[in-house]
Amino acid sequence: MICAKYSVEKFELDDSIATTCPEYFKWIHQDLKPWKSTGITRDMVERGKHISNFRLVIIDGKAYIEKHAQKVFQTRDMFTIWGILQLLRLYPGKIPDLELMFECGDKTVVEKSRFRAKSPPPLFHYCGERNSFDIVFPDWTFWGWPELNIKPWESTLQNIQEGNKLIKWKDRLPYAFWKGNPTVSNIRRELGKCNVSNQHDWNARIYNIVNTYNFKPCY
Repeated sequence: MICAKYSVEKFELDDSIATTCPEYFKWIHQDLKPWKSTGITRDMVERGKHISNFRLVIIDGKAYIEKHAQKVFQTRDMFTIWGILQLLRLYPGKIPDLELMFECGDKTVVEKSRFRAKSPPPLFHYCGERNSFDIVFPDWTFWGWPELNIKPWESTLQNIQEGNKLIKWKDRLPYAFWKGNPTVSNIRRELGKCNVSNQHDWNARIYNIVNTYNFKPCY
């Protein structure tokens, strides 16, 4: 699949902004540390194919996508690719040629225990943890989650800020609210024990949402 090249206005940076990198840039070096001494070879990249959902190649500002056999949940890959296209759109001519593998699942897949004797495949993913080499990339919901009618983060933040103005915190009911999929981690399953029951009510409302419907995007 070839993604069309954008021809839009160039994103101009404010000259008054300091030229030094932000503090959080140090995590880029931390994430790439496993390959600091060896570099990244073609073999390393290809070893990530069987545990990834797609390959991204950028050449001369144009994105090329190769989808792999692993099925992607809902439209995560589409929104991730769309986000990458926005990067090319905002910074034309500034994104270098590159190639990478990307995984769209909930759990990390490049476990450190499996790669003690050889270099791990450099795999980009929404998730990272101390026991894996997965390289963290922005979550797809940053650009929206249409299946759950969740707008992009920027729009959602505005809605939250407007909603906060409707009722003052001191006038709100003292309930903790959480909604999500509890099956992806032990911590979430433990959280479910705090839900209201016939034995106790700790002012927590925990909802298990497993979406099976294809809602139309709300934006």
